[in-house]
Amino acid sequence: MVTTNAVREDPIEPGLDGPETNEAAARDSHWQDGYWGPGDTDFGTATPPRFAFADPHAAGLFHADDEHVTIHNRGDGSAAALIFFDGRVELRRLGPGETITLSDEDSFTYVQAPRRADGRPVIYGGVWVHRGRAMPVTIPIPSEREFFDQRYLTPWSADWVSGLAGCRLRDPVEDRITYQFRSGGTTFTVRNAGDTWVAVVHRSGAEYTVVECGPHERVDFKIAPYSTHSDVFSVVGPRRGGSPGHGPYISASGTVHPGWAGRPGAATAYGSVVIMLGSLVYSALPKRNLYLAFSDLRRCGRTHR
Repeated sequence: MVTTNAVREDPIEPGLDGPETNEAAARDSHWQDGYWGPGDTDFGTATPPRFAFADPHAAGLFHADDEHVTIHNRGDGSAAALIFFDGRVELRRLGPGETITLSDEDSFTYVQAPRRADGRPVIYGGVWVHRGRAMPVTIPIPSEREFFDQRYLTPWSADWVSGLAGCRLRDPVEDRITYQFRSGGTTFTVRNAGDTWVAVVHRSGAEYTVVECGPHERVDFKIAPYSTHSDVFSVVGPRRGGSPGHGPYISASGTVHPGWAGRPGAATAYGSVVIMLGSLVYSALPKRNLYLAFSDLRRCGRTHR
């Protein structure tokens, strides 16, 4: 699995672009009051507060370990990250669609939901960074791969048998999913002009990569026009249905146990495009007007993961 560039094509809307969270926090100076952190009467005490726990899978939370460790919120509700460094503590907001990039210095982060009505802090799980890498913890936030497996059909999914065979088909025209490719070119582009997160499964020979494409974004893939193997790009949509999982919990002995993910829902897909020897040989997706390829530099916004 690799990350490619995702480029926003429309004006940025709140909650869609995965920004750093300082701007959102500045708009609401009292958001910290709903979370456990420095200054609270139950923070830094000899006896820890009576924590409650929530399911990070259901909340759409995951962490990725690429150039830096990042924490992502793909859910509809707000969260916060309480980050413990050596000698200091930071509380950062993690709203819907937002991302937090952790520094490479050693740290431990509690990802939390707003406090319950009775005041108890609510913990989704933790992310431990050591020497710039995410390390195993007792109550983890799902990894990017685990999140993808719950959200989409991927090559490592239990129900990946013959690619998209058996998927519930979605309408790419209705959801505004298109692709762009020029014969002999070195770039293949998937565009998402709709409001639904999708993923692109790219098979190049025997190797697979999976990349998300958010609302009003495009993802670009580099291809070798004279390669002897084919490049297959399959666009998959969010799963439907499934069963709920369970958040972390405390047993009668007082031991904290990790939760578990629910059963993934039915896989959905939009279709595939096959490129071979620099030419299009199969397409089940709408093709975008190639003229627009030359206006990308003028129309596109910033690049992010």
